[in-house]
Amino acid sequence: MDKQATIEIGKAAEHLVAADLILSGYRATMVEAGLPYDLVLDHDGRIFRVQVKTCTGVSDLGLMHRRNRNGQRAGLGVGYMFRMHRNNGAAGYRAYAPGEIDLLALVALDIRVIAYLPVLGKPLLSVCLRSPGHQHDCRAQRRRNVDEFPIEVAMTALTGARPVLAVKESRPQPEIARRTILASLQKGLFDVA
Repeated sequence: MDKQATIEIGKAAEHLVAADLILSGYRATMVEAGLPYDLVLDHDGRIFRVQVKTCTGVSDLGLMHRRNRNGQRAGLGVGYMFRMHRNNGAAGYRAYAPGEIDLLALVALDIRVIAYLPVLGKPLLSVCLRSPGHQHDCRAQRRRNVDEFPIEVAMTALTGARPVLAVKESRPQPEIARRTILASLQKGLFDVA
């Protein structure tokens, strides 16, 4: 794929994320090229930097580093692979630094599904997600599907506030519950290659 086509695909994903955030009740704005993030999201007066990563379709995810019961390398199968690096001009690509972005929006462009992942500390290098409806075996605790990461869960992890469903008044979430949510998000809700 040529560079211009890649740029256009990236723009399409950014517009899709902006529309999804706006339709979900958030204020989102696309930013100029050259910044380490693609959109800014305003949530209750706080600004969050959103980086959009795109995958145009499923691919063979290759082999895992672990071995199965028979001592053979186990295949990951088919899914969406998102690489978290930033184009650094003539110097090539580099990883995102801690604090550069707050939220990842991973777009499976072929099915127009977005997974929102909060960045809590150092950003990941890559994320592998399965197609919606993929059935995992009982040992696949860290594998998740691309449609299992709604924006509300990511914002809960970033803000510590409980999502408001049908509650009359919003109360701050107790710190212990917030730490539990953050820990579960950090402990591998997705495959890291």
